[in-house]
Amino acid sequence: MLRAQRSTVGTMPAVGDLVRCTNGAWMVRTPERCRRGHRLGAGRVLVGHQPCSCRGGHTSWACLQCGAMAYGPPLRADCRVLAGPAAVR
Repeated sequence: MLRAQRSTVGTMPAVGDLVRCTNGAWMVRTPERCRRGHRLGAGRVLVGHQPCSCRGGHTSWACLQCGAMAYGPPLRADCRVLAGPAAVR
């Protein structure tokens, strides 16, 4: 589940937070650079979804230059990234 960014002045929403666009629509805040400093944008990043034990999963961004991954919301210590198809509930 995506979480909406609280309206606080002077704080930057975290990667993966929902933010309001200038046209009033909502979008997920994306990372601008990978952890190695490469710019992420059109033709430079592969966007996906990573299922996780936290039940909501994480949006994932893979840098096409170096393969570094970013997740939103960030992975927590108790998150277990799930590989393969999800179990039927």
